[in-house]
Amino acid sequence: FYRWGSDFVSRLREQGYWADITDPMSGMALFTNSGPSLYPDVESAEILLRYTPFNLGMCFVLSHPQWGTHVYPATAFTLAPVTIVKQVLDAMSLA
Repeated sequence: FYRWGSDFVSRLREQGYWADITDPMSGMALFTNSGPSLYPDVESAEILLRYTPFNLGMCFVLSHPQWGTHVYPATAFTLAPVTIVKQVLDAMSLA
């Protein structure tokens, strides 16, 4: 995810849009100075996507409706319009 996310962020920033990804383990932004709040990827997927989390002691695992527990939550943020995000994602899928 880091390599993919770095490319995604770079492509959007080259076009003048703010973008960042979070470190799923810490919840902190990777390319921007983090503020006092963390972004909990697992909790967010549970709330926003209604995925089921399972507590495995020291960490939580998500259950995706199609792929089961073969997923790793990660989040990208941007202020770019959806059309630009789609263009970037399409270009990345061709690379």
